[in-house]
Amino acid sequence: MTASIKAGLQAAVRHPRLVWLVWAWYGLLALVPAFPAWTWWSTALGPSPEAASVLKRFDLGVFLDVTSGKGIDGLGLLTSAAVAAALVALVSSAFAFGGVLEVVGSGDDRRPFMHRFFRGGGRFFWRFFRLAIIAGICLVLATGAVSALMAAAIAPMSESEWEPAAYLGGVASIAVFLVVAAFFLLALDYARIRVARDDSRSMLKAYASGLGFVLRRLFTVFGIAFAILIFEAALVLGYIAYESRAPAAGTWGAIAALVVVQQIVVVGRVFLRVALIGAERHFHMTALPKPVPVVVAEPSALVVPAPSLPASPQEQPIPT
Repeated sequence: MTASIKAGLQAAVRHPRLVWLVWAWYGLLALVPAFPAWTWWSTALGPSPEAASVLKRFDLGVFLDVTSGKGIDGLGLLTSAAVAAALVALVSSAFAFGGVLEVVGSGDDRRPFMHRFFRGGGRFFWRFFRLAIIAGICLVLATGAVSALMAAAIAPMSESEWEPAAYLGGVASIAVFLVVAAFFLLALDYARIRVARDDSRSMLKAYASGLGFVLRRLFTVFGIAFAILIFEAALVLGYIAYESRAPAAGTWGAIAALVVVQQIVVVGRVFLRVALIGAERHFHMTALPKPVPVVVAEPSALVVPAPSLPASPQEQPIPT
């Protein structure tokens, strides 16, 4: 497990252009809801004398003023743009995953970086997208069933006279939900890695193989993901610490500094995602190495020399 985590981090360090490319792509997608939001907020907050309070803290009065409309369905506009960007991000994630696998797995390839990325993305896009649909269906069914079971299991706790019991039951339900969701999402990653390795065409079989792989190696698979998650949590905590100590964003300089710090955190998260894919690929190759092909020559290809016959007495030389 440690070797896989180290290999994943090293892969992300060796390919900084890959990190920046993925960051730039999802940054462009984020601009889709950002422009409608900027237009909406500028229209609604411009005439408001209390708009400056939003720079310091959340203000319910200003929020109600924004959602009141003023001729623009701001929430509807922002929601539609965000949903559209999320759908594009979901579809493009299949392309990006294929590109990341191709770049990470072709260290000795002399072809240009962009050629390798788009080659992997285009080659596996449709298969990875089908895997995502299969995983999504399984995820919805499994989490729905688990939520129903957990609701029935913790129902007596909500009626308990011990007040913390209801809260503990809710926390347990959320924890089980997240573990089940992580299980199916990790199975999606390993199914994609298998498809990239053996060029599988049956996506149902590939996803079933991913589920089996994760189930048989549950501790190691979750350990790798949890280790990357610790790094990501450290990034988020660092940002929260900065935001709590930073001066109020009352000037353009303070706003720009906050945006820069936010993007540093986003780049760090992309770096860790690339590292996770590299670590998962390393672990999959270590756990299931490809057999070394053994070439066996066909019998017809074997040349057997004819045995030499002893010379006949007539052919033997006469001694002198």
